Amino acid sequence: MLILPEFYTDKDIARILRMSPEWVRGQRHKRRNGLPCTLQLEPRYIGSCARYLREDVDAFVAALKAQG
Repeated sequence: MLILPEFYTDKDIARILRMSPEWVRGQRHKRRNGLPCTLQLEPRYIGSCARYLREDVDAFVAALKAQG
């Protein structure tokens, strides 16, 4: 039985999207500063660590697949 985490890290998101963790952090920085960005995920912070909800990531990936 595979147990999926409820939260993903930058590295997890990068692996899922086949991008680099630096790209994920750059996208978060752009989003936080109101700049155009591709990664439309709102991070949750646990202390100073950004984490992403699994259901948000799943929805984002599904939307990307629907776009083609």
